[in-house]
Amino acid sequence: MEINYSGKSVLIVDNKLSELGALRQILGQLGVQRIQVASSVNMALSLMRVEQYDLCFVDYDLGRDEKNGLQLLHEANAEQSFSHRNLFVLVVDSERSHLLFGSLENSPDTYISKPYDLTSLRSRLDKVMRVKHVTEPVDRLLDEHEPDKALKACDQLTDMFPGLHLYLSRLKGIVLLQLERHAEAAELFEGLIERRDLPWAEVGLGSAFFHLGRYDDALRMLNRVVDNEHLCVEAFSWLGRAYWATGALQQAISLMRKAVMLQPTSPQLQRELADLAAQAEDWNIAIDAYRSAIRYARNSVYQEPSAYFGLARALAHQMSKVDQAKEAEEEIIRLLEDVVLDHQGYDEIGLHAKLCASDIFKLGNVPDLSEQRLRDAWAMFQQLEKEVQCIWLDSIVDASNGSSLSAEVAAHKKVLATVMVTLRWGKANLRAMLSFRKTEFEQAFKLFAQAHDCLPQHVGIALNMVQAGIEVARRSPGNIETLLRCDAVLAKVRFGELSARQQARYRTLAQRCAKLDRQLPETL
Repeated sequence: MEINYSGKSVLIVDNKLSELGALRQILGQLGVQRIQVASSVNMALSLMRVEQYDLCFVDYDLGRDEKNGLQLLHEANAEQSFSHRNLFVLVVDSERSHLLFGSLENSPDTYISKPYDLTSLRSRLDKVMRVKHVTEPVDRLLDEHEPDKALKACDQLTDMFPGLHLYLSRLKGIVLLQLERHAEAAELFEGLIERRDLPWAEVGLGSAFFHLGRYDDALRMLNRVVDNEHLCVEAFSWLGRAYWATGALQQAISLMRKAVMLQPTSPQLQRELADLAAQAEDWNIAIDAYRSAIRYARNSVYQEPSAYFGLARALAHQMSKVDQAKEAEEEIIRLLEDVVLDHQGYDEIGLHAKLCASDIFKLGNVPDLSEQRLRDAWAMFQQLEKEVQCIWLDSIVDASNGSSLSAEVAAHKKVLATVMVTLRWGKANLRAMLSFRKTEFEQAFKLFAQAHDCLPQHVGIALNMVQAGIEVARRSPGNIETLLRCDAVLAKVRFGELSARQQARYRTLAQRCAKLDRQLPETL
């Protein structure tokens, strides 16, 4: 099959103009006419949000303290600006390439090395393009978010093209994990690993083990990937979560510190390290990591308000130090202004920022500033629609306790009670709390789970669900599914965005879950 490159669109990402020009010239010789160039990950993402490129050639090393080429693939996949049908080519030295292919879902399709050579480049591209042509039905279904159909297409193509068994097995494993069919995914990856050394399959297997509650197996498998020095964000993330799930918080922190030393420009790893350090009250590590997370996530899909709030709360612990109090206070004020500016159009973030400031200044014994921010938050709260007020009701009630606004807020709570019972999540949450008070924990857990499914961003409901689930699991040790669901809910909570009271509660619940996790049978 002859590959025609004349109609292909190409994006080249390289910060070295001379080498960028050399690749552009070779692609021109192949017949490519539509070529765009970018010198950084953020610039490339801006282009990819506007146009789909058939081929992307991305240099791995884009400069000191700059995001690397592999991070472009991570971020493009995360925001779905890169199609499965397109080709991602990483430009990297051949001796380093094997360390960059450990990811299951975020590995390049192939790599090339400098200096560029027309013959070898065409040969490599032709080979991968032919494979992509065969797997186009699966890639198209993945782009269309049809995982069940994609799974069937994988099996059909495997029967038709047995030579592509390994490639299609990888796609099948990805789909099985997306469908949360973790036992089937584990069986698939174990079969592949028995036959050959496949770091990406080990990452997939470690992820499947984690979701199955087989934490020791997850630790064993993922440590193999990390020990072999594969620069894989997912391996570090799942490994850190496995340590956390078993209560080994300090080991999780040590691992993530190693991860950010190897990949300092990864906002995901920096934020995970920051949250873990904050849980352990290691504020110096948390502060540095939150700052890096904010810096490298800017203008990307990983830009999250939780990192700003986490940094503000970590800095609050420096307010007790006389020599750092003024500087910390000024940075907190500036930071909470930045989170609103960087997330314009989201009124609730402004409310969250005011509540966070009020909480911080209250704990820092700055009552005037605390009261002022609380009143600002109360004014913003009253401007929200009633349904949205119900979501933030618990937060405003907690913040107003002991303040001059407590009576006014309590009166408004009674008004919102009539609205709350008309909302599906609100009704389920109220019924769940009544059941919990009656020690009907299984019923409470089911109702909290219903409310959580309706409103997964409500942290209070998430923590209530976990607390009820712990009581269920404690009374019935064989109820593994309940405990695993609690782990999953806690793992998705952004620790940095929690209030001081919620953070204390989260630590307690995480410790109780970890204690129960250690009692799980070795084989589930």
